[in-house]
Amino acid sequence: MLKKLIFPVISILSISGCATKTIGPTPAGENTFVISRQEGAFPSGDKPLLAEALGEANRFCGSLNKAFKLVNTHENSGPYILGNYPKATVTFECVNQTSK
Repeated sequence: MLKKLIFPVISILSISGCATKTIGPTPAGENTFVISRQEGAFPSGDKPLLAEALGEANRFCGSLNKAFKLVNTHENSGPYILGNYPKATVTFECVNQTSK
């Protein structure tokens, strides 16, 4: 029984370690939001995480018919081992088009 479970469990854990996870946009104040992108243990994307998060934030504000205004960015530093995976966080505001 145990032998039958080992391969599926290892396969699932391996695949989940490769996934890119997006968290947000999460409200962080009036018209302020946070988006985070995190790679798994084996990064597979061809675009930098920060660029992906910035693009997602811009699209989110566009969906509200508002303009994107950057407040802050953060990328965690390596080495990317023991759970310290590549991660980028963007704090931004969605403002009226005229108040850019």
